[in-house]
Amino acid sequence: MTLRGARPIGVNVHLVLTDAARELLERVRAERTGELSLVIGNGCCDSTAPFLFESHLSGPGEAHVGEVDGVPILLDAALVELFDGREVVVDAGPAGPVGEDSFSCESELGMRFTLERLPGVTA
Repeated sequence: MTLRGARPIGVNVHLVLTDAARELLERVRAERTGELSLVIGNGCCDSTAPFLFESHLSGPGEAHVGEVDGVPILLDAALVELFDGREVVVDAGPAGPVGEDSFSCESELGMRFTLERLPGVTA
């Protein structure tokens, strides 16, 4: 898989998908032909919500911190220190009324990825 833009950096982020998130990723992958990227950002509206993009061109403010199920994980550079050395759990569920207008690929299926456990927070 070729990643355009972001280069891997020496950050240790262990991203884990719940069963629901893994199933949703596979549903999206079955419907899309382009390369997928999971972007965890520092956005104004959804804060650190994971977004799944097809054919994403990363910007200078994103760091490639790993892969999960063959999908590159991009992290907003401002969050790298917070996530470094942490396990991050991504879950999935119904989008609800707010999540349906998302740019994330899974929203077309009425679903939404979420951070189940934020870095530094124990269950």
